[in-house]
Amino acid sequence: MRKKITALLLSACMCAGLAACGTHTPATDPEHTRIDSSVTSLTDKVSVTPDQTDVTSFDQLRNGINEFSMNMYSALPSDQNIFYSPYSMASALSMLDVGAMGTTKEELENALGITDLDEWNNEMKVYLSKDWSQNTFVNTANSIWMNKGTTWADNIDTDFLSPAKNYYSGEVYEADFDGQADKVVKNVNNWVSDNTNKMIPEILNEIPGGTVMMLINAVYFEGKWDTPFTEDNTFQGKFYGTDKESVVDMMHLYGEHFSYIDNGEIKGITLPYDGDSIVMKVFMPTDANGDINKLFDKLSSQEKLDLIDSLDNGNNVEIDALQLPKFTDEQSVDGLDGILQSMGIRSAYSDSADFSKIADGIAVSSVNHRAKGFLDESGPKAAAETDIMIKETAMMPTEETYNFIVDKPFVYVIEDQSTGMILFMGRVNSL
Repeated sequence: MRKKITALLLSACMCAGLAACGTHTPATDPEHTRIDSSVTSLTDKVSVTPDQTDVTSFDQLRNGINEFSMNMYSALPSDQNIFYSPYSMASALSMLDVGAMGTTKEELENALGITDLDEWNNEMKVYLSKDWSQNTFVNTANSIWMNKGTTWADNIDTDFLSPAKNYYSGEVYEADFDGQADKVVKNVNNWVSDNTNKMIPEILNEIPGGTVMMLINAVYFEGKWDTPFTEDNTFQGKFYGTDKESVVDMMHLYGEHFSYIDNGEIKGITLPYDGDSIVMKVFMPTDANGDINKLFDKLSSQEKLDLIDSLDNGNNVEIDALQLPKFTDEQSVDGLDGILQSMGIRSAYSDSADFSKIADGIAVSSVNHRAKGFLDESGPKAAAETDIMIKETAMMPTEETYNFIVDKPFVYVIEDQSTGMILFMGRVNSL
């Protein structure tokens, strides 16, 4: 007979930073993770059958995460700054899906856009091991933390732990959540901090009562602008926000070439990073008196994605003056449960939730997401965290030049152009 399970905590953290220096090591080598003797590593004891992963494209992953991103954008308040990582949210929910069955699984996969689960998992697996450049890269780490003494589903090794290790490179740890809670908190926070290059130093103050498992996804992104801004060309200027004017530090570039589009209502620019496929795309109204919120929000999800993709075939034009504000923005997505339920993830919250690959009688109680972003001369840095609480139930150049002055509200995405997948998305209304 299985022991009653009072709570299951799944937490996903995503951190992105563009620094002047750095290596892949802190985010990828388990030897650099500070785990003390109070925690036992079970990773090597989880058996995975070697297989040949043949992935020719990341179409399903891109389409699913990008559609998820648009749905999330539409559901968030339109009068506020927003910043979030659809990649982090989707990664956390994908890990949850590994342990789901029945209607619960069907709803999760519909919300994520999973049409072929094997292909989705294979695309995830290959993306996590992508060979990035030294200057720009995305590293992902996953871990499963299990409470010592809890009785799990009979086939949890083959049904949950093995696929999580195979597709998500999940490290597996066991610890005493009740008797050594403080040490578990310290080890979890160290694991997250080490795997995000200290961008997210802490996600837990304490373990919620009754927690028996934590699934943690950490992603670290590092790079630098392909055409860097310099501090000598940063000086104060006005930003005309939706609710106020403010004086901020404005970065400037002159006479550089970038991909540029203008459809008569919205104009956009692509700012690439050095050494790989990651870019930042920024969108503003064409008309000086235009409102990016109204213009962008009236588009359907597919029209938004088409607009973002149109920059891939934009004109490579000389931008006479590019002006971009330095800023820091920190946002929380509260009420995420209602948004996810509106996307169709309902049974996961109910008494009929089926996570029987992990244990019987558990359901999602809440999902939360926090993100923080910086933009400066070297590039953006961003961190995001998603936690899922589960408890027991009852384009060519032209000669014309252009200006791109970002001194009013704008929408932006950070995208991996090798896959077309949106890693981060945000909107700045006020600074």
